Amino acid sequence: MSPEQKANLNPPDRETAKRLFAEHRTERDGIRDIPAMASVCLICGSVHVAPMAGNDKKRVCLDCGFAFYRYDCKACGTAIDGRDPANPICPTCHNPVCTCGACGCRE
Repeated sequence: MSPEQKANLNPPDRETAKRLFAEHRTERDGIRDIPAMASVCLICGSVHVAPMAGNDKKRVCLDCGFAFYRYDCKACGTAIDGRDPANPICPTCHNPVCTCGACGCRE
């Protein structure tokens, strides 16, 4: 089981979630490397985040409705998080581009 899958099963506790929210609300560089961030909404701070029905690349906050990309790159296995500036959106396929350069254009 990948770290991302484990984070989905065990969201961070309330104190950890508050700390992560405070640390990364405005400074989002590197959140792709923190598995617990898959379960923290950066809009409202909630840990009630779940996979989006019908889209295995997106997660949605069940409290505020904010949706974001968060999945493992099929090319290299690295976590991709659409909230992280290192994973910009591809203008062609509209998926985040991994730090290895892969995106939905090449799947």
